[in-house]
Amino acid sequence: MFDLAFLLAPTFATFLLGFLFRRLRILDDADVDTLFKVIFNLALPALLLSVLPFVSLERSMLALPAASLAVIILTGGAAAISGRFLRLPDRSLGVLYSGAIIMNLGFIMPFVKSFYGDEGLARLFVFDLPNSISAYTLAYALACRSGEGGLWGAIRKVLSSPPVWALGAGITMNLLEVRPGPIEAGILQSLASLAIPLLLLSLGASARFAAVPPARVLTGIGVRMALGLGAGILLAALFRLEGIDRAIVIIAASAPAGFNTLTFASLENLDRNLAATLVTTGMLISLVLVPLLVAML
Repeated sequence: MFDLAFLLAPTFATFLLGFLFRRLRILDDADVDTLFKVIFNLALPALLLSVLPFVSLERSMLALPAASLAVIILTGGAAAISGRFLRLPDRSLGVLYSGAIIMNLGFIMPFVKSFYGDEGLARLFVFDLPNSISAYTLAYALACRSGEGGLWGAIRKVLSSPPVWALGAGITMNLLEVRPGPIEAGILQSLASLAIPLLLLSLGASARFAAVPPARVLTGIGVRMALGLGAGILLAALFRLEGIDRAIVIIAASAPAGFNTLTFASLENLDRNLAATLVTTGMLISLVLVPLLVAML
């Protein structure tokens, strides 16, 4: 247990620093947006290209995107049923949809990196492929249906997404046994090292609460995290996954609501207070849940 605490201490400390920087007004909304752009367009693609060409891609990893897709379908369906039962207004229903479907795998990335290393990260990236695509297609389409926007811009975002291109390039390089040279690998490693600390700072600075009906927040948490956790355990057993593959499916399936839940709420004039509280509450719960899962798995 001491070893686990030692490994995860930097994750907690960096997230807390981001939270404090926001409260002390060292970081504001514009600063956080800039950090996310640097992560998305530079650091995360570099991390993908520094990991995927070098790890061992096994046949069992084909089950990871299938499990991810199954979790998305299950939680999306549960969100639709829950929203109808609670008779949520459209603006809140759109947030529930996107919050249930989008897994915040960026938030659990530092935990996976600390405990499972590059082998764990590679599996997390493969699991994330359906999650990333559904975030900008299915989740955004449902948000648009409840809001005021369109869908084609979201599809263009997927097709032009640097992390998606880096994921495809990294897997292709691995299959063709093409490796970056020493200079290129050094540059990629330097840029990749920015990804996790900047991500934790940004997520910590983004944490905030607003006054919303507790039933709506609890429903969102229950569908995304509790149902996701149960689905992850079931799917890992169904696909007969073991070791790191099993751990990644269970941990990733129980991830909190993705940060794009808040982004889509802003873009489509949905319930921003619910989105902010759902995302923040989920991250705080995950600070306890993910280390527990890591210790048990």
